[in-house]
Amino acid sequence: AMGCLRREPFEVRVDLMPEPSLWRWEIRDPKTNEVVASSWADDWMAYATSEDAFRAVDARLKSIFRATPRRSRAA
Repeated sequence: AMGCLRREPFEVRVDLMPEPSLWRWEIRDPKTNEVVASSWADDWMAYATSEDAFRAVDARLKSIFRATPRRSRAA
């Protein structure tokens, strides 16, 4: 089972690992399909429910957006 959503400029995937039977998330660049961040590959973190994984990836996205300077709209 897997869930997927878009949060520009990223795509988020949450899927159930077969062993251990826990949920992990990935943040991908939809243009290149490159993994930008992964709870399992980067942090060895997995979650008991898909909802927990979505909450965790939402927090990671918020930290990414806070760390990324906004572009100026100067004319």
